[in-house]
Amino acid sequence: MTNNQNFKAITVISFIFLFAFISLYTIVPPSPDKKADISKNFSADRAVQHLNHIAKTAHPSGSAENEKVRNYLVEQLELMGLRPEIEHSNHASLYPKMLTGGDMYNVIGKLEGTSSDHAMMMSAHYDSVQQGPGASDDGSGVAALLETIRVLKSGPPLKNDIYFVFTDGEEQGLMGAKEFWTKSNHKQKMDLIINFEARGTSGPSIMFQTSDQNGWMVKEFAEAAPNPVTSSLLGNLFEIMPNDSDLTVSNENKIPGLNFAYGDGWTGYHTPHDDVKHLDIRSLEHQGQNALAMARHFGQLELHDIKKENAVYFNFFGVVISYSYYWVYPLTGLIVLLFAMVTICAVKKQCATFKGLGISLLAILLTVISSIIATVLIWMGVNALWAEKMTLFSGAVYDSLYYQWAFLLITASICFLIWRKLRSVNEWEMTLSAIFLGVIFLILLTQFLPGASYLFAWPLLVSLLILGWVVWKNKMDKINTNTWVLSLISFLPIVLFVPLLKLLFTFFPVSLVPYLMLLFVWLLALLFMQCKQLFQLGRWVPYTLIGIAAVILSISFFRANPSADRPIDSNLFYVVDQDKKQAKWVTTQPPDDWTKKYITSTNTSNIKSILPFNYDKKAWVGNAPVRNYQMPPIKLVKIEEKQGNKMIHFRFTGGTDVQNMYLSIPGGRVQKIKVGEESFTIPKSMETFYYKQAGIPKQGLDVIVEVKGNQPVAFTFGSEQHPDPEIRSKRPPHLMTSGLFDESILVIKRVTY
Repeated sequence: MTNNQNFKAITVISFIFLFAFISLYTIVPPSPDKKADISKNFSADRAVQHLNHIAKTAHPSGSAENEKVRNYLVEQLELMGLRPEIEHSNHASLYPKMLTGGDMYNVIGKLEGTSSDHAMMMSAHYDSVQQGPGASDDGSGVAALLETIRVLKSGPPLKNDIYFVFTDGEEQGLMGAKEFWTKSNHKQKMDLIINFEARGTSGPSIMFQTSDQNGWMVKEFAEAAPNPVTSSLLGNLFEIMPNDSDLTVSNENKIPGLNFAYGDGWTGYHTPHDDVKHLDIRSLEHQGQNALAMARHFGQLELHDIKKENAVYFNFFGVVISYSYYWVYPLTGLIVLLFAMVTICAVKKQCATFKGLGISLLAILLTVISSIIATVLIWMGVNALWAEKMTLFSGAVYDSLYYQWAFLLITASICFLIWRKLRSVNEWEMTLSAIFLGVIFLILLTQFLPGASYLFAWPLLVSLLILGWVVWKNKMDKINTNTWVLSLISFLPIVLFVPLLKLLFTFFPVSLVPYLMLLFVWLLALLFMQCKQLFQLGRWVPYTLIGIAAVILSISFFRANPSADRPIDSNLFYVVDQDKKQAKWVTTQPPDDWTKKYITSTNTSNIKSILPFNYDKKAWVGNAPVRNYQMPPIKLVKIEEKQGNKMIHFRFTGGTDVQNMYLSIPGGRVQKIKVGEESFTIPKSMETFYYKQAGIPKQGLDVIVEVKGNQPVAFTFGSEQHPDPEIRSKRPPHLMTSGLFDESILVIKRVTY
């Protein structure tokens, strides 16, 4: 290989890495500007002051700490002159396997506009899970909105009213949002909703979801957002994944809306490390910039008739490109036509053969299969040897970035090793075969996930136009030596795929990342002409990549040690049965070195046999001292017969520190139930009736259960307090609270009516 060839190869590869670096840099969240005028600009430093109050400790719905956060929100809104109101109600929802309820308190503040014709809503939930203080999820959203209000109040009034709604009970099943869109006095006024969430402790604030008919909103978002990060692919994926946020409820009510969240730092999600200390201040800054920009922009617009045809949209060097779904089918048709024309011309001019195309296609498919199998097997081995113990209950894995890089390097080495063996395959045949697969993907996406079609459409279109021009000019034999043409062909695939793969790696668990190697292999095949430049640098390239991957995995092995900075899951809770006068320590995980001090036997059971809760999970049990924890008073109001059935009316009393109440009634006898003002007919398929109530209203909560027949019926009640002082104080620092019921005190009592 000559020096000139070396120079060209290095130049092309350098351009590819440059494109990748720039595309990733565009999605890095912005750092706070210390010199900015805080009267006009969002200040993350001021937002953190709110966060220090909001995220002092865990504050799940129904807890005393939740009430403290609510009082703080009311106080701050009053100081800013918004005259806040609290909408209180008891929510109840019937699911196939259980009934859930919750004592909900939504806090609402209205920023008056100069016109009362339209109103928009900006929302975030202020409750947390019981395992962590929720600085990111969703204290950051709450703090960002409070700081946004301050900035807006210091400037001229906007045209539209803005309702700032801080919902309760999101972590309990979107209860506060459901109550708002069912019962709120303000729900009819909302023309648009902007919601803020988080699933992690760092990363860019991504506009990851919209409501249906989003064309107008996306266009306006693109105009307003100062540092936009978004993709309609993420929106399509979120629709088919089993994930929800408060925007899910407004979408069901056909309210136009946008959803923002950041999701890196997954190991902090729903853990004690979701605190202010572990929050990336840049993520809070980005959330706040988006909140302020959306308020200022949409607050001045006419908000009637804003539902327009859905849009395909994506980032492109700091701007958002968007176009209507109407263009997806014509664009796909054009690409299919161009592919057919370029392929036929290439075959006619003898730079490709149909046999060679077939062999190339098989080579790509073989590489895909080999890469997925190899990375899956490597992950299975790594997980069994050391990664599993560093995996949290949420699915997050410490050092996930190490494993992702190892998978990419191993996949790239497999591609090079296999493709080097196929010396009869030329650059044109490999590239056209990759384009053929891309066209197949594009057709499928056009039909089923049109928001993701851009990912293949534009790289394919540009590649086909360039290749078509080369064929037309009869320069087929010179393309692989033309540095500028090869760099130009690389541009769009790299700048579109690299940041998207980064976002997918962020949101997908490590166990699923090997399957994303399909996209990586296809990208390398599409850039086969450029990859062949690496082949020319020497046979050592794939083996070097394997060596680097081995070093990375070795580093992850030596880092796989739990510590105070990298704690792992530990689950332990206390259950006392008042009737049997027995108590147990229980864990839903195999006992670790610490929980073995409490659970010395190998006795296993099932949560259902211990607690009146519909959760089918294995449990390890040990004997515990009986403590004097009490069930909150449950007052029997009356029992009466009605048409041969028994009506049992009881009341949960308020004013206790109980966070959750549970009830189970076996035998399939429950016909109907009324919780507060909500009534439900229980399906026959619910053989054992389960009910969970998050928080008890201070004035108490009336429950009326109708059971079949007039025979005695057994009720099993459970009350949950949190946290258990012994578990919290004695747990070693390398272990942290996580999982179902962890650190809870559960009191069980049976009553026959």
